[in-house]
Amino acid sequence: MKQVSMKVNQANLVKSLKFSFTNKATVLGEIMQNSRRANATHVNFEFAPETKILRVTDDGCGIDSIQTLLTVAESGWDADVVAQEHPFGIGFLSALFACRHMTVTSKSGRISVNTDDVLSFKPVTVEPMVNWDGVTSIIMLGVDLESNVIERKLKELATAFPIPVLFNGTGLPRPHAIDSDLDFISTEIGSVCLSGFDSPTTYNESLVMYLQGLPIYKSNSSSAYGGKGDHVIHLDSSRFFGRLPDRDELVDKTDVLALVKDALKSEIERRLIEMKSTLSPDVFVAYYDIINDWDLLHILNDVPVIPCQVLRELTTYPNCNDECFGDFESVPEKPVLREEILSGRQVVSLDEDMQDEGSALSMYVFKNEFYVYSNYSKKLDADHWLHAHIRNLNDEKVSIELINESHRAYFSGQWACLDAVFCDAYRIHVGNDFVEIDDDSMFDGEKAIVPKKDGSGSVLSQSNSFRDEYDFQQSAYEADEFDFSQFVVANTSSDIAEALKRLLPNFGGCPSLYGKSFSITLDDQGIVTSVTAL
Repeated sequence: MKQVSMKVNQANLVKSLKFSFTNKATVLGEIMQNSRRANATHVNFEFAPETKILRVTDDGCGIDSIQTLLTVAESGWDADVVAQEHPFGIGFLSALFACRHMTVTSKSGRISVNTDDVLSFKPVTVEPMVNWDGVTSIIMLGVDLESNVIERKLKELATAFPIPVLFNGTGLPRPHAIDSDLDFISTEIGSVCLSGFDSPTTYNESLVMYLQGLPIYKSNSSSAYGGKGDHVIHLDSSRFFGRLPDRDELVDKTDVLALVKDALKSEIERRLIEMKSTLSPDVFVAYYDIINDWDLLHILNDVPVIPCQVLRELTTYPNCNDECFGDFESVPEKPVLREEILSGRQVVSLDEDMQDEGSALSMYVFKNEFYVYSNYSKKLDADHWLHAHIRNLNDEKVSIELINESHRAYFSGQWACLDAVFCDAYRIHVGNDFVEIDDDSMFDGEKAIVPKKDGSGSVLSQSNSFRDEYDFQQSAYEADEFDFSQFVVANTSSDIAEALKRLLPNFGGCPSLYGKSFSITLDDQGIVTSVTAL
């Protein structure tokens, strides 16, 4: 029986690898890595855009074997580097694919070749090196990259690189490098610098990760590598790997991210617990966003201060659609002390669809200046002490009492049409409490209740969203609000002639009526039955 085994067509494999590198600039990172592994103190890139020549030099230990350099899948690095970083031995291919001619000079010799010849497996002559000056040099001719692309890519690659990187003689910033002024701590996943603890206003939840000093991952919320405010992670290269051949993506990225976030959460919790023991409670709770984002709310359970983000106040007239009419809720200006709650300042919860159910609960809270802990607020842990003091208004009986009702009338606007009840004031009863209101109207789910001191049309913002399936109808709202205010004044005026004057439309477009006098008769339903010119 015939047997077969795998074989490799070397020429086709190497030729195909050219198309595996997804980014022409990959060569820059590979050369930087080789310099670092050679224990160079710096790596210098010089590019002449007019000639397309890129020259790279470093002062590392040099290349021990040109043959190993040109051998695919053989790295040539010592056992420690292999154990810690798992070099693949294909990085130098990216340099061969990136130019048409290359000269390499190092302690093991000098080669000057057309890259197509190397890739075709033609023999390469190695000139012996006498009195090597300690500088390894790679000169690449015909580099198919623009100067600005090289500079931009090098700036990104240098962001966290362990050794200085120079471009045309200028050192590139390394704000996330291990030897930068960042405060790194050792963790199970590598070296980590936590962000947002100098001040709660500087916090964001984004993170960036580096592998062997090169960028490997940034979260969507991170603007760019090297930016401020990110959690910075240098992954342990003995545990984590980059995907071949570019190594710009993590192997098993989903699993790695889960490990990283678990490790970050543990370190963040440890840091927060330390801070809680040293900061005053009102200062500590300002870090609520970090605590909440990392699901560490239990840390707040014994803190006698409530973070501002957790509570709301109804600071202006409630409405049914804050997107259109403006947000009537706001967070307290400062954290709320436990003593304030225990001394009688109520915290309530409510769920009210104002346009369908009316505004009774919202108006009750607004007038009493209660704090609100709602479904739209950021939350506290289920075992937090505040929960024992939250009053759920939806569990209590609600009723409205009219005081000295005078009459009722129907308002017909461009968009909103509803009945209105006119009275001196009204009371909103919730459970055993009530609040009396004489200066703001309310919508009870069916009609507007208008007390004597409110001449505005604001109640329409409770009864109607003034929105069709596409847009908010701004002009219709403004017209109806004005007309309703006129309607209120007319219905509450002690002078019936003045009331009629306010209710009549503007006849500016009818010149034939100018200067005329009329006698108008209305029936008991307010409908015009006759108009006589005088």
